[in-house]
Amino acid sequence: IGMEEFQKRDSLNDEFLVEEQKEEDSKEKQMQESVFKQIREEYTEILEKLKDENKTALEEANKTHNLQLHHEILRNKKENDEVILRAESEANNAISKLNQQIVLERGKIIVEQQENARNLKEDFQMKEQRLNESLKQIEEREQAWQGE
Repeated sequence: IGMEEFQKRDSLNDEFLVEEQKEEDSKEKQMQESVFKQIREEYTEILEKLKDENKTALEEANKTHNLQLHHEILRNKKENDEVILRAESEANNAISKLNQQIVLERGKIIVEQQENARNLKEDFQMKEQRLNESLKQIEEREQAWQGE
């Protein structure tokens, strides 16, 4: 074997090695792309799952918030109704007390008027009696004077 032949073999060997290296590189590149694709798909799936979980959690939080809000509104309404009932009850009590006071005051006024009327009647009867006595004395004097 001559040097030329050796160089040719070496050159062929080099070409074969280069070709083999290219095939290996190509296979490795395809394998890396396949791994990247698989990883991307897994992450996309995980991301979608997280989005769904987040959406579900948000909907649940919304429901809970709306329920709490509804309970708070009902509690406030009940509290307001109780305050209104208390205020109405207090107003009715105040009105009842005022009506009782009015009835008592009327009673006192009627008693006073009756007492005043009785006193006036007694006073009138007494004055009438005195007047009648005075008239009687005057008549007696007149008769005594005329009799003289």
